[in-house]
Amino acid sequence: MRTVILSRRVVLGPAAPSEGKTSLRLVGAAVVLEGTTIRSVHELSDGTPFVPEAGDTVIDFGDKLLAPAFINPHTHLALGFLRGLDMRGVARGNMVEEFFFKVERRVSPEDIRAFVRIGAYDSLLAGVGLVWDHYYAGEQVAEGLCDVGLAGVVAPTLQDLSGPGMDAWEAQLDATARIDDSQRFRDQGVLAALGPHATDTVSAELFGKALDVAQARQLPVHAHLAQSVEEYRRARQRHGTTPTEWLERIGVLERAPSSVFAHCIYVDRQDLGRLAKSRSAGVYCPYSQLVFGFPAPASEWTRAGLSWGVATDCASNNDTMNVQKELRFAAGHRTVGTTWSHEFERFLAGDAEASEATWRRRTELCELNEQDAAPAALLSRVWSEPGKWHPKVRVGVIEPGALANLLVFDLAHPALWPAHDPLQAIAMADTGPAIWAMFVAGKCIGVPGAFHESLVRSETYRDAHREARDRLAKLDLSV
Repeated sequence: MRTVILSRRVVLGPAAPSEGKTSLRLVGAAVVLEGTTIRSVHELSDGTPFVPEAGDTVIDFGDKLLAPAFINPHTHLALGFLRGLDMRGVARGNMVEEFFFKVERRVSPEDIRAFVRIGAYDSLLAGVGLVWDHYYAGEQVAEGLCDVGLAGVVAPTLQDLSGPGMDAWEAQLDATARIDDSQRFRDQGVLAALGPHATDTVSAELFGKALDVAQARQLPVHAHLAQSVEEYRRARQRHGTTPTEWLERIGVLERAPSSVFAHCIYVDRQDLGRLAKSRSAGVYCPYSQLVFGFPAPASEWTRAGLSWGVATDCASNNDTMNVQKELRFAAGHRTVGTTWSHEFERFLAGDAEASEATWRRRTELCELNEQDAAPAALLSRVWSEPGKWHPKVRVGVIEPGALANLLVFDLAHPALWPAHDPLQAIAMADTGPAIWAMFVAGKCIGVPGAFHESLVRSETYRDAHREARDRLAKLDLSV
């Protein structure tokens, strides 16, 4: 059975590929969905009407804008149960080891599934149609996604040197294979990835075992890389090199069908070159990094030629699953460096002449980073870039064969109006309230025109909230 979606404003890629450039168009089109994917796209810019086949379900959204659903390429949905805690104290040290690991040892697989459901609802309400989730009890994460209807790439966490998953890595390798084998999961848009946690919690031997599975099954590796000074220090002490070069030495960069590395804070320009020359991508989580560390220099990633996307990380660090909101920080790379420049420091110290030098520095930074702030470039970080990282699925684009993850925006909504440039508005505005309808893996989520209300007032959400609340009440969050 096919569903035909009509709109006079559909976000499509360029008519012909443009070397080294990101380009998007708004055109009238009919988008045909079949099963979980987009079967065909018919441009209607010449005024020719689309003739549906007998039995097609036709939905005409008129002037409302049809776009790819957002992708959150690095998160831990289950950790939303820590949202709203004051993290300032634990953030002074290594938050992962000194806080998360201690609390996570008390969380059961059933807790994880319950908490994932809430994170999945939070994601859908923000327009996120697919997440890359890295967490313990991977099958429970996958089940939680299916319970709610959110697509995802699930990487069951692998650890053997330290961390809550130390004694479960064999079970989680098996779980990765089962997720990959499951037709039921695929029908929901849920796929597998290999999840070695980080270079200081996973041995070379376990990385090798993960790579064997990744190669045999054509699955990506999803790991944290150089996210803390402790991880960087341990690589220097244990291996005499950086975390990134160690991954190169043990074959990860060469052998993995693709690699998705979160954070990459302690990755220098030489290591960026290593990543860019391999089948690797970086994930920038600006608001989370502001809490547990400091923002990575993503503009350097662009200059190195590294594919990169923008993500939220977990709600415990960030307090939101709205990945689109992260784009504003990415756009700010054009100017934010001015605040901590030598020129402005001179001005703050009382050198009035430095005011002119400060503005020149600001102008230089704008010119250097202008390409990252273009609307199409920003949107590519949550659409097409992470949408090409998994060897078994294409997502984040409206084209034949892609996963049918779609958003319908009401441009007349106060959150977007008047949307002089709709793409600029979607990149920089608060788009969540303006979502009119959503499709994930070909299925309509909620009720068009009452999208948010239909989800949060549903019996399934109330049941999910009740279970998560009751389970949270029994957890000890002290450290």
